[in-house]
Amino acid sequence: MSSWFTYDPRLDLEVPSLSLEWSEYNVTEREKILEQWERVRGAIPSRISLFEARIEELQSQLHHEEEWDQTVSLMNQVADYASRINDLNILFRTQPDAHLEHDTPSQQEHHDREK
Repeated sequence: MSSWFTYDPRLDLEVPSLSLEWSEYNVTEREKILEQWERVRGAIPSRISLFEARIEELQSQLHHEEEWDQTVSLMNQVADYASRINDLNILFRTQPDAHLEHDTPSQQEHHDREK
């Protein structure tokens, strides 16, 4: 991907990694960042579903586990996946253009269509 996003192995997803304030990017850069962000953002629900399925598998193992150390390990894994889901939900709600001083042309078109 671009220098505006970096791979997060914990989330198995590219995440925004902007080195400047949003207002410091020119209109073209903003549009490219937003386009890329929408592609990334679109992958988040399926990633959440995968993590939820993994939690269900771990909880199933927990129901049958008798060893305390293994139980603790499984519970820690469940907590880790739950934390990842929380992080993904926060990312999904992130609106990078929320602090724009002026809309880009494509955003203005979108706002005009909403009216």
